[in-house]
Amino acid sequence: MTASTEDAHPAVGGLTFRKLGTRVQDFAANGGYDVIYYDAFGPSSQPEMWTTEVFQRMHDALRHGGVLVTYCAKGDVRRAMESVGLRVERLQGPPGKREMLRATKP
Repeated sequence: MTASTEDAHPAVGGLTFRKLGTRVQDFAANGGYDVIYYDAFGPSSQPEMWTTEVFQRMHDALRHGGVLVTYCAKGDVRRAMESVGLRVERLQGPPGKREMLRATKP
């Protein structure tokens, strides 16, 4: 996404995207998001992006029934998501990835 502002950008099918210029560790939202696509570098490269505190922020940002997806399928990541109340499942990954995770806020 090449947008330079935090304005909402309509896409296809009624979706709206917004690029935020804030660190995930500082992100605060309360139940306003339906989907979070989390594409950070892996925990070995950016461990600060995969903490329970980060997943708590994302949990809080999701509406009930909202979904968080990531290509990272490590057990530590799955357990961190579950510890904040997300319901997590492993899915077959896209080409080049064996598995991925989908977490849903009940």
